[in-house]
Amino acid sequence: MKQRGYTLVELLMAITIFAIGVTGVIAMQKVTVVANQHARELAVATHIGQAWQEQLATDAIAWNHPSPKVAAQDIGDTNWLVNVTGNAGNWFRPAYRDAMKFGPSFDTLGNVVAEANVAQAHYCTHIRLGWLYPDTAGNGLLRAEVRVFWPREGQAGALGAGVCDPNVQPAAIDAASERYHFIHQVTAIKQNTAL
Repeated sequence: MKQRGYTLVELLMAITIFAIGVTGVIAMQKVTVVANQHARELAVATHIGQAWQEQLATDAIAWNHPSPKVAAQDIGDTNWLVNVTGNAGNWFRPAYRDAMKFGPSFDTLGNVVAEANVAQAHYCTHIRLGWLYPDTAGNGLLRAEVRVFWPREGQAGALGAGVCDPNVQPAAIDAASERYHFIHQVTAIKQNTAL
């Protein structure tokens, strides 16, 4: 009577094929985890950019003049739009407003980080304002660009500082752009002439 069974060579070949298949699945899993992480970060950054656009539109409520009734300009009464006069066309890091509990720094979940805890920030926001239509006749219109950025995997912030360190100038972020992921959003902000 002949006995049938697996030889050692057949068994080793089966284990080798199984190991190759498992290695492929493990490699695919790492790629999937990294892609999911980036998609989550992108979604949070997009939400932050939209929140900033809404804050800037709300800020325009305090921008009422000059108008046909009042000649004096009052854009200085705004929290962030006032920066169009000194920073027109340049990126700037917006100031944190304690009364509003809103500023440029956000944690990994998209929650605002107070200025005192800026080292905990994972996302940072810069704004660039420019005139689309001057406010001389009471119908001013601004172009507001919002960029939200966060470090690439394994990268440190510019100049070894935190991602939203107030001492790091926006030009340093531009120079180190390969260290960050960015999203850009653009909107128009209209002067509120209801008064």
